[in-house]
Amino acid sequence: MEGLIVEPSRTYQKLLSSAIESGGLETKQVSTGNEALTLLKQQPFDLVFIAMHLQDMDGPKFSSHLRADSRTRQIPLVMVTSNEDKELLDEAFSAGVTEIFAKHELDKITSYAAQFSRKNGSKTMSGHILYIEDSPSVVNSTSAVLRDNGYTIDHFATGEEGLEAFQKNTYDLVLTDILLKGKLNGQGTVKALRHLAQDNKKYVPLLVFSVLDDSAHKVELLRLGANDYVTKPLIQEELLARVSNLITNKKLLDKTVTQQNVMQELAVKDPLTGLYNRYFMMEAVSSRLREATRHSIPYSLIIVNIDKFNLINENYGHLTGDLVLKEIASELVKPTRKEDIVARYDGEEFVLLLSHCNISNATIIAEKIRQSIENLHPSDLNVTASLGVAEMQPDSTESFPELFKATHDAINQAKSNGGNQVIARHQ
Repeated sequence: MEGLIVEPSRTYQKLLSSAIESGGLETKQVSTGNEALTLLKQQPFDLVFIAMHLQDMDGPKFSSHLRADSRTRQIPLVMVTSNEDKELLDEAFSAGVTEIFAKHELDKITSYAAQFSRKNGSKTMSGHILYIEDSPSVVNSTSAVLRDNGYTIDHFATGEEGLEAFQKNTYDLVLTDILLKGKLNGQGTVKALRHLAQDNKKYVPLLVFSVLDDSAHKVELLRLGANDYVTKPLIQEELLARVSNLITNKKLLDKTVTQQNVMQELAVKDPLTGLYNRYFMMEAVSSRLREATRHSIPYSLIIVNIDKFNLINENYGHLTGDLVLKEIASELVKPTRKEDIVARYDGEEFVLLLSHCNISNATIIAEKIRQSIENLHPSDLNVTASLGVAEMQPDSTESFPELFKATHDAINQAKSNGGNQVIARHQ
């Protein structure tokens, strides 16, 4: 069963996808309502999750389009929002939304997906298995059993071939015999697999089987990194149970790691623009400026403030204002390097902290940004910005608040001069 996620934030897409997949549904993600409506005409989905506010329409409007089409009229529509306005939520229900969850209620969303999955369909086994075995008769019978139960099998006869495939592809489980032809026997294969450096490979479970039923041998294999051991001849029910348990645990671990990574990203990133947020910037700036003072590294600060942004929100709505912010954010990262920090500081204000950059070079970068914003026309609007620039001198005893104030004073001067200009404050 598959659910469609309609959510403008790529970061929250990942988090929501992980929560839903933990409940037993596969997912596909899109960012806009029109993308979702087009996709729904091309392929069936069992469930749709949608944000309250999209780039091109709001949730109730999307719901109205969904219910107007006979092909999608019966699909359950779940809205995920941080908005608590009862009038808006009632409007969503009236438009055909079937369930509403708050964005932070990921556990409830997982439970809902699990209940939906149990009620509307049986969950079949699935997983991609690397199978290393040199006996053709055993390969044929074991592969047939696994494929009949929903697994995808890549078979290789030697440890060397299996190791090469493991490095190139993504697997949910490795099955290997302990007695193999070639330079690598099963024990050497287990050892080689566990010594690979890739982080995304180290949690792939290894199931070893052999005609040898020796306790010391089993213990040595487990010590080398095998997760389980089965004695030949293989009993079909036992094999399937062990394979299912190992793959299920591996997928749960994958989802946990994904959720942790997304939560970490949410903690440091602005959900609208994808830039770093104010809290990360303030945390990182202290160590950066200490480094600058200690090693005489020039650091410059650029503040970008969108001119008359409140009028954009008032005249065109907050949805348009959000689109303007996102487009401008994309422009800000273009002239910067990996080691620089680009953050959304507050509302329509952005901050760039540039390493190994003196005020002359920072002013050039700021002017390029000013011109790119003026030429951007986000949402077909004429938008400009005022920019302030200041430098932390290598031998300076000033702190970041003083640097920030100097840069903000430059912004205020640019605003008082009519905006759409760069003012540099030489300390």
